[in-house]
Amino acid sequence: MFAHHQQGGRLMLLKIILIVILVAIAWYLYKRTQAVAKQELHKSSSSTQPSQTTSSADLPPKVEPSQPVTASTAKASQAAPSVDQVTETSETTAEQVNPVEVNDVDAKEADVTVPKVEAESPPLEPEPQKAATTDKAVANTPKDTQSHLLSLPTVKGDWASDSFAQLVNTANVANDPQSQHDALASVINHCYKMRKQNDYCQYGAKLELTYLDLFRAVYQQQVAHDDASDLKAPAFMQLSTLLNDTGQFEKAISVCQQAIEYQLTDGTVTGFEGRINRIEKAKAKAS
Repeated sequence: MFAHHQQGGRLMLLKIILIVILVAIAWYLYKRTQAVAKQELHKSSSSTQPSQTTSSADLPPKVEPSQPVTASTAKASQAAPSVDQVTETSETTAEQVNPVEVNDVDAKEADVTVPKVEAESPPLEPEPQKAATTDKAVANTPKDTQSHLLSLPTVKGDWASDSFAQLVNTANVANDPQSQHDALASVINHCYKMRKQNDYCQYGAKLELTYLDLFRAVYQQQVAHDDASDLKAPAFMQLSTLLNDTGQFEKAISVCQQAIEYQLTDGTVTGFEGRINRIEKAKAKAS
């Protein structure tokens, strides 16, 4: 009987302990819920205060009834600018008179100043460079080929054939360096073929400087178009022969040396080097 009573007392004690635990848990949850609710309420109140302030700031100012708006007052307000307008106008004028460097945001706001700088910017510089290049090319072009005709000596006497006079006339009326070169080379070639006659030999020898200057201009054009390797100039060989036959040995050697500089050939095995040796021998024999 006593054991049964003791067991019942233990069960009662366990129930009391369980009830106390449940009450403690419920109390803890209640307090936790209140704390969370207070935090949410505080956040919502802090977030609504700026919006209320902004909305109240955006409201237009109230017109006091003690100062009624009349037609004269409205005209006076339109005629007299406000302090803010005067300040903005002075700042804009200062920016136009003394422009300063601005960042991207300032450039967007100062739309008046930035376009003026772009409109007054100096022109680009390729044009002066082109002009300088053109001037340099004209300076390097021989005087006899700068957009004017040749002036070969007039053919006088019965020694000149009609065909030869026609060749000279063709060279004189040619109006571009390439045409002038080809026509002048034909005149020199005719003199070379007729070199046994002293008049033809003398006439052809006088064309030395004219041809060398003209060839230089044509050679520069060919180099600019990468065609100089195919350039043929038999007139160098013919001029050196005409000069040699008229006793102008130094000029004949100079013509051969220039042909070597242009990497030309005279069609012989020894080339212009061998021709220079033969001219020097003729010079020594003549002296």
